[in-house]
Amino acid sequence: MIRYAILLVISLILFLNGFFPLPHTNYSFPNQPPTHINSFNVTDQYRPHFTKTVLIVIDALRWDFVTAQLMPLAAGLMNSQGCLSKVSVESPTVTLPRIKALTTGSVPQYMDVVMNLASSEVLADSWLHSAKKKGLRIVFYGDNTWEKLFPNVFTRSEGTTSFFVWDFTEVDDNVTRNVNLELERSDWDVMILHYLGLDHIGHVLGPFHPKMTAKLKEMDDIIFRIQQTMANDTLILVTGDHGMRDAGGNKQPKLERNFLIPSCLGHGGTSSAEVTVPLIAIGHDCENASFQQTDIPANLAVLLGINIPATSIGKLEKPFLHRLHLREYLYALRYNAQILLEKSSLCRGAFLNATDFHENYLKHQRAADGELAKRLYEECSDKITEELFLASSKQEMPLLFVALLSMFYLFLLLLKPSILKQSKLEFLLHLCLVCLQLFAAYQVLVYITGAILAGLALLKLRHLLRVTKFPRAVPDFSVLTCLVHPLTFISTSFIEEEHYFWIFVSVSFILGLILQRNGLLPVNNAKLLLLLAGLRFSMDLNSTVENSVQSQSNWANLLNYEESLVYFHAFFVSSLVLVLATLYFEQEKGGNFSSLLLSALTLCLIYLLKVSAYHNTWLGKAIWALIVLHKLFPSVSWTEIWILSSTLLIKPHNVVLIPLGVYSANQLSAVIKDCFSLTVASYLLSNCFYFLQGHRNSLASVDVSIGYTGLNDYYPFLVISQVLMHTYTFPVLFHLILFQKAPPVYLVSVRPQAIHRECAYSLYVY
Repeated sequence: MIRYAILLVISLILFLNGFFPLPHTNYSFPNQPPTHINSFNVTDQYRPHFTKTVLIVIDALRWDFVTAQLMPLAAGLMNSQGCLSKVSVESPTVTLPRIKALTTGSVPQYMDVVMNLASSEVLADSWLHSAKKKGLRIVFYGDNTWEKLFPNVFTRSEGTTSFFVWDFTEVDDNVTRNVNLELERSDWDVMILHYLGLDHIGHVLGPFHPKMTAKLKEMDDIIFRIQQTMANDTLILVTGDHGMRDAGGNKQPKLERNFLIPSCLGHGGTSSAEVTVPLIAIGHDCENASFQQTDIPANLAVLLGINIPATSIGKLEKPFLHRLHLREYLYALRYNAQILLEKSSLCRGAFLNATDFHENYLKHQRAADGELAKRLYEECSDKITEELFLASSKQEMPLLFVALLSMFYLFLLLLKPSILKQSKLEFLLHLCLVCLQLFAAYQVLVYITGAILAGLALLKLRHLLRVTKFPRAVPDFSVLTCLVHPLTFISTSFIEEEHYFWIFVSVSFILGLILQRNGLLPVNNAKLLLLLAGLRFSMDLNSTVENSVQSQSNWANLLNYEESLVYFHAFFVSSLVLVLATLYFEQEKGGNFSSLLLSALTLCLIYLLKVSAYHNTWLGKAIWALIVLHKLFPSVSWTEIWILSSTLLIKPHNVVLIPLGVYSANQLSAVIKDCFSLTVASYLLSNCFYFLQGHRNSLASVDVSIGYTGLNDYYPFLVISQVLMHTYTFPVLFHLILFQKAPPVYLVSVRPQAIHRECAYSLYVY
């Protein structure tokens, strides 16, 4: 079993290496501005256009937030002396990789998040490094992520934590307090501000809550105050690092209590509201445009007269650089194209032709030569940027293919270890093949490895089908599900809508149990039909698709109205009563009234916490203490502890899923006669309930605010633990019940310990 675990870990690493490839671009080339165009001296054509620059990053500022109604002062300023550009950002839409895109001009990888968290600073180039080398004095206030990434760049700075999402005011007041002091000073050239309050409101209350309007008004006043205080030669840029998800809020909320706001708020996904942000320019002669977030560093470097980052894959935008004379714009185009050509030689010939026309323009001042050079530079930059953009998100499909074949081969070996045994020679061959891919993934070697693993897997599968007689339809259906599910990963649509797959196979599985007529009593069929009815009701609890019609028609949003307050309390109390009843029936023999009374008290306090109009940390701490006290009673199992913990963490409208989940697991254990099929059934329904809770295959569906239950500050271990507990409530619940329950067919002849081991082994296979 140890050798299988080793191979599984290596195969998983190989899969992650192919799915999240590391960037291999070389940034060691010089990125100094050119001094000559062929033989023509151009040192006077690259200069700063502003004496001071203010960059204001408003975390989670969506494109549709910048309107005359929500931000009237900023809208007036950009219309009279600036422009508004629509900026597209790439996934992942979370703060750290977006800061990297804003400063380096590169497309962050998902692995960059992990690598940068383990690093004290940005290892590659950025426009902040260029500004520092140029002698510009930079001050910063806001999200302390910037201080961690650029520890030696800022002349003055004060960071604020970005993780305590219940802080809507102080986190921004600290920034504004420093802004007021800096506006009275003149010993800085660049001021960067990163406001977090808007993002925190979005995480906890949603994008359409009344507090959001007040926060946008606060940001609007700050922008106006800075503009009124600074001189005319100051560039003010306002943007968002990412947007904010639509789902979860109500566009016309009639109730302002936080306990009614559904889960799955925030960002991290790829919806239009998350990947589209504004870029407001004030004090700058520009025109409205649309471009990528990775284009900002190169364009900003041109305006500041500093080196374009060597990491940048962005292109220059003429509407945004409208103030530049054609001579200056051509110089900037050539400079940026020169940096792009260090990463790709896609259009070097066109670049050389453009350089010739550029030189002729400088010598003879013929506008036609200048326009032709401009067109060639822009076309070359567009091609290279597009190529680098695609390459940055390209996955290593051969490595993924080999990793999947390796894991499928292991799955067959683990399915029937008594029949399918791997010899030492096969183990060494398998180990060498997968390890070789990690260190020398040549294309031919990848295909040879894939062919060998496929051959081994087919031989094992043939032997398995020849000597094994499966029972009835349940194992056949489960094996079919295991084979079909990985195939759905080929399509991004199946990945985005994976919840439909699990709901479909779960319902089909239960219908198969009813229709196969394998000696089930009518009462068991009736219970399974009741389970199907519960699943159908649960599908309407949360939004299952990203559209306005669906997001407004689920129970979570219908309860978000003042006139529905009575129904909400009735629904919540009923759910808690069902949880108490579940705890009563789940108690082992020897359970007493005292433990049940303690559970009732805990559930009452959970009700008070959830209906509280403010973040009550002391009540949260008291509830956690009561949950821990339950283990003083020997009759209380870990399943009951998990039920109480889940009730505390999940949203009120989702509490009804807990008794329904326990009921589902109990019915399956009463009907299914073997551990393998029971494990599969638990696996199917645990994934089904995971999505019924409101989760999706998106970082945006992770509810960060849950991590602060009972906390008034950011404690990484406790916050992450509570977020993970909330996210994986039902997978853990179903597996705890799986270990606890034993199929009735084994109770006569087999010890319970052996049954639990068999169930655990089946779970390990899955």
